[in-house]
Amino acid sequence: MTSHYSPLRYPGGKNCIFPFMSKIFYENRLLGINYAEPYAGGAGLALRLLIEGYVNSIYINDYDRAIYAFWKTIIEMPEEFSCWVKKVEISVKNWTKYKEIQKHAADVTLFELAKSTFFLNRTNISGVIKGGVIGGIEQKGKYKIDARFNKTDLIQKIQLVGTLSNRITVSNLEGIAFLEKMNRKKEEVFIYLDPPYYQKGADLYMNYFSKKDHEKLSKYATKMKQFWMISYDNHDFILNLFSQQKKIKYRLSQSTSNRVGDEVLIFSDKIDYLNAMKYLSSPSKI
Repeated sequence: MTSHYSPLRYPGGKNCIFPFMSKIFYENRLLGINYAEPYAGGAGLALRLLIEGYVNSIYINDYDRAIYAFWKTIIEMPEEFSCWVKKVEISVKNWTKYKEIQKHAADVTLFELAKSTFFLNRTNISGVIKGGVIGGIEQKGKYKIDARFNKTDLIQKIQLVGTLSNRITVSNLEGIAFLEKMNRKKEEVFIYLDPPYYQKGADLYMNYFSKKDHEKLSKYATKMKQFWMISYDNHDFILNLFSQQKKIKYRLSQSTSNRVGDEVLIFSDKIDYLNAMKYLSSPSKI
């Protein structure tokens, strides 16, 4: 198994900034702190920080019921889900079946929704749930539907997550509601916010943000008492929302997603990052 511990492929996954993030914990003497992500998605960074011993426990939240269903299921029923992965046929027929289930996400069981989410994530281009199937419906493309569905590897990842279930809390709250819950906690929590991009968010995420959503998030986040860090696309609208906060611009390049270009990291006043900066690509303070 590689350092990619998440069973999900996710547009904009942030496992790539792990070298920087791990140094942030050293620089701020935060090793062993609890860690939270309100927009967890594939949770690749959260899982790596937990598995490699940088944080004690993780809170992963996603307002998308389909994503929540997946995490909830593999944490509570890893063996049952692994059995399904082992047996399921990777076919266009099943792709069509699981695609249809997403249209009724609010009405099906969490287990059925988890299966649908995972199947589409592993068989769709770039892992985008509402995207097209790898190889096309007629399977005439260079890569076929099963190109990203290595069952042995995926089952190992699912079962590893299952063994850590007592240190992982999953929730299905709206982002601000989750932040309010984390901010009320008596223990220290490091909150990493990776909200939908200001630009192109609707193309990548099931639950994208409106302009007002971004404004609401900035107003709440900047008042939190916990440690926090936010990643965003480099856009004047975002820079203006966080004009008083410490910021870094760096080059993000991910071959497995649609997010390529300059990205901005925004920090709470309590976080130091100057030593960790060198672990980012072409970083500069803004």
